[in-house]
Amino acid sequence: MYAPVTLLFLCLVAQAVLADTIPEGPPRVFAAYYTWYGAPWGQAGAFAHWTYDRKDNEDSSQGTYDPENVVLPPAIRALSSGAYPLIGPYDSMEPEVVRWHMRLAKAAGIDAFLVDWWGPATWQTPKGWTHDVFVNTVLPVAEQEGFKVALFDECPQFVDDFEQVCRWTTTYLKRFKDSPAWLHIDGKPVWAVYQLWEGKLTADQGKELIRRVEAQVGPVFWIFDRMRCRATGPGEIELFTPTDWLKIDSLDCIMGYAMFSTWAVDTYEGLKPLYADFARQVQEAGRRVMLPVHPGHDNRRINPKPYWMKRRNGETLSGFWRAAMQAQADYILITSFNEWPETTVVEPSLTWGDPYQYLRQVAQLRGRTFEAPPLPAPDRLDPLAAQYLRNRYPTSASADGR
Repeated sequence: MYAPVTLLFLCLVAQAVLADTIPEGPPRVFAAYYTWYGAPWGQAGAFAHWTYDRKDNEDSSQGTYDPENVVLPPAIRALSSGAYPLIGPYDSMEPEVVRWHMRLAKAAGIDAFLVDWWGPATWQTPKGWTHDVFVNTVLPVAEQEGFKVALFDECPQFVDDFEQVCRWTTTYLKRFKDSPAWLHIDGKPVWAVYQLWEGKLTADQGKELIRRVEAQVGPVFWIFDRMRCRATGPGEIELFTPTDWLKIDSLDCIMGYAMFSTWAVDTYEGLKPLYADFARQVQEAGRRVMLPVHPGHDNRRINPKPYWMKRRNGETLSGFWRAAMQAQADYILITSFNEWPETTVVEPSLTWGDPYQYLRQVAQLRGRTFEAPPLPAPDRLDPLAAQYLRNRYPTSASADGR
């Protein structure tokens, strides 16, 4: 189904990666996974994180919005994204969609999902949605599929009550850590903390959070998002982690979620020295490092001051990957699997000639061949997307999109 040119490009990417001195023993690869989506045909009962209060949820052409010579589906819903999901907008509570996502991830060589988490906060739509989706769908399906998950906790960034953050972290680590699907590193349950900007959680609070939680839960493998950027001269920057965070003894791993929110660098040549210096700083302080890898970024449909990181037909992803590998990252985080509003996705999309292009590329970078799992049953999908897929893939032999 996909063009021979795409195969040729991906082969050339793989050859370039292998030829450019990448250390042996690939790091574990995780992907940021989002569960905030709702749909009228699902348990949410309405669109959530697909349309941003737009009133054009009826049949509507996406037009020719993206100038990167993409293929856009005709007469399907207008979404607040720079790309269109292969299965259309979906409801995160739907088990068969989540199951498909996990099977895709395994096929591409992704070891685990770090699942976006806002706890039981009532300001979500629907209320407590990410909590309910994780408890009722993501964790049970991961257990069934033999796939690993951990939470990527946004509460320390967006919840003002530090006491509440401590209670929630303790409560849910106790509840989830013994699941066979919960990610462990060095025998310890993983807890990842999103902290992209300054101002919410201080180093002293981070240290106190770790102390309180471990007093009740036992040892935890802590991952904190503390990659920062600063100018060092005209046109020169560096990535760093504040010294007070590096001095927290029980902090196991420093990560960065987004170069596109830290500084707009997206080429291998620009990233290579930045990633190498940052990884060296973190590792010399006795911490492990997790580096972000982006396929692209496009928030033009949701942001009045948008940022667009072009995908360049896979070159952006390969450049990030090479820079992270050569920096000897302990872990790689693909950001993201399915963050559609910012269009950082590797999830299959109708926008690309081969919907599975970026998962195939991840698989090749992991040294394996990608085999797409069957699509979810049509009755679990957007009715418009299901009809489109039936027309596009009329036989069961082509249900995997090839």
